[in-house]
Amino acid sequence: MNDADLETATKGAGVFGFRIPSVWLVAGGGWIGRGIQVVAQLVAVRILMGSLGTSGYGVFAVLASLNGWLLLSDFSIGISLQNYISERRAGGEETQDIILTGALLSLGTACFACVAMIVLGPWLSSLLLGGFSFLSESDRTLTFYAMAFPSIGTALGGVVYRIWFARHRGYLSNLVPAAGTVIGTAAIWMLQHCSSSGPQIAMSTMLYYLPLAILPMIALGVTAAQAARRHCFRGALAKPLLARAFRFWISGLLGASVLQVDYIIMVRVLAVQDIVIYSVATKLFLLIFFVYTALLQALWPICSEAIARNDWHSVFAKTKNYIIFGIGFTLMAGIGVALTNTLIVRIIAPGLATPIPLVVIGLLTMYVMVRVWTDTFAMVLQSMNDLLLLWIVAPVQSLLSISLQFLGARYFGLPGMICGLIGCFVLTAAWVLPVRCRLHARRHTAIA
Repeated sequence: MNDADLETATKGAGVFGFRIPSVWLVAGGGWIGRGIQVVAQLVAVRILMGSLGTSGYGVFAVLASLNGWLLLSDFSIGISLQNYISERRAGGEETQDIILTGALLSLGTACFACVAMIVLGPWLSSLLLGGFSFLSESDRTLTFYAMAFPSIGTALGGVVYRIWFARHRGYLSNLVPAAGTVIGTAAIWMLQHCSSSGPQIAMSTMLYYLPLAILPMIALGVTAAQAARRHCFRGALAKPLLARAFRFWISGLLGASVLQVDYIIMVRVLAVQDIVIYSVATKLFLLIFFVYTALLQALWPICSEAIARNDWHSVFAKTKNYIIFGIGFTLMAGIGVALTNTLIVRIIAPGLATPIPLVVIGLLTMYVMVRVWTDTFAMVLQSMNDLLLLWIVAPVQSLLSISLQFLGARYFGLPGMICGLIGCFVLTAAWVLPVRCRLHARRHTAIA
C-alpha cells in the first residue's frame, strides 16, 4: 500500500462527490447492521417465547450469556492481528503475510476449543442448566453443544471482522453479523411453523447461532485464500502475534469474569421471570450501547495510528467528543424506553405479562452511561497494546462484580444485581483507566 492509498483509507471514502470520514462510514455501517441485528433479535425473542415458553426461553437466555466466554476461543488472535495491521498500515507496509499467519493460528485454536468443549460439555451443561429440572441430562448436554460449537465458529470467523476494522472497512464487520442474525431468526420461525413436535430448545439454539458462524468463516476463508496466493504461513510472525494475543486474551478473560457472570448468578438466585425480564431489557439497552461501541470500534484503528504518530492531542479531542455524545444519547434513549415500556413488552414479549420495572430501566441507563466512559479509555489503552493496568484492575473488578452482584441479587433482587454491576465499575475502571491514559500522554509528550 502506498502513501496515497493509506491517506485515502484513513481520511475516508468518496460518495457522490463527498468525502466521508472513515470513522463515520464504519460507524454508520455499524448502526445499520446493529439496528437490523437487534430488530431480528427482538423478533427472535417473540418467536422463541411463543415456541419454547417462558421457561424454555430462560434456558435459551442462559445459554446466550455464554457467547461472551466462547468468543474468547480465538485466544484474542483477532485483536492482536488488528493492531499489527494498523501499525503496518501506518508505516505503509505489506499486511497479507500477517493476515494469513493469523488466520491459520486461529483455525488451530478453534480446533483446540472444540475438543475442550467435547470433554467439558457434560459437566458445564449440568453446572449451568441443572436448575431447569424439566431438562434431562442428555437434553442439557445436547443444548449446550448446540450453543458452544457455533459460538466457537463465530469466534474463528470473527478474525475477519478485526481484519476489516484494521482496513477501515468495519461496516462489513457489522453488516455480516446482521445478515447472520436475520437468517437465524428466519430459521427458528420456519422451525416453529413447520415442526409438529413440542419445544425444541437444542434445535432452535443451533439454527439461530449457526449462520452467525458460517458467514464470517466463509469470509475469513476467502481472505486467507487471497493472502495465500502471494504468501505462506510464517513462523517468525506467529510468536509476536501469539505473545500479544495472550495478553489480550488474559484481559478478555478477566473482562468476561466482570461482564459475563450475571446469568450464572441469576440462575442460582433469581426466578425465571427475572431472567426473562433482564434478557429483554438488556437486549434493548445493548442496542443503545452499540450505537456508541460502533463508533469506538471504528475509532480504534484511528487511535492506533494517531498514537503511533504521538498525536495525543487528536486522541483526547476525539474521545471527549465521543463521550459527550454517548452519554447524551444514552440518557435520551433511556427516557424513550421508559415512556414506551408497556408497548415494547406487548410487542416483543407478550408472554411476559408484566412491563419492565422502571427502576430496572433507570439502573440500566446509568450502567450504559458508566460503560460509555470506561470503555472509551479502555479502547485507547488497547489500541496501543497497553494491557498491564487492565490486568491489575480486572481481578479486583471481577471479585467486586461477582460479590456485589450476588449480594445485590440475594437481598434486593434484580435491581440489586444491576447496582452491583454498576458499583464494580465505579470503584475501579471508571477512575483508574483515565488516569493511565493521561500518564501515557504526558510521558510520550515529554519524550517528544
